[in-house]
Amino acid sequence: MAIQQNKISEKELKALEDFQQNINVITYQLGQLALRKLNLEKEEENIRIQYEQILLQEKELGDSLKEKYGSDQIDLKTGEIIPSE
Repeated sequence: MAIQQNKISEKELKALEDFQQNINVITYQLGQLALRKLNLEKEEENIRIQYEQILLQEKELGDSLKEKYGSDQIDLKTGEIIPSE
């Protein structure tokens, strides 16, 4: 019959402690990754909003220029109006 011990060996205790430490590290890293992902999603949403605002400004500016100058082309470097043919 095996002798019953009240404690595990030092080697076994060290292995359990190392295992628990590894679990703690991985859990922490997963939490950090989740927070970075959340921040990236928020940043992406903010950039999408800015993009939509820029598109709206582009349309408003285009409509304003078209109303004032018609369908003529505008040279973006010089501002010269190039009549449509």
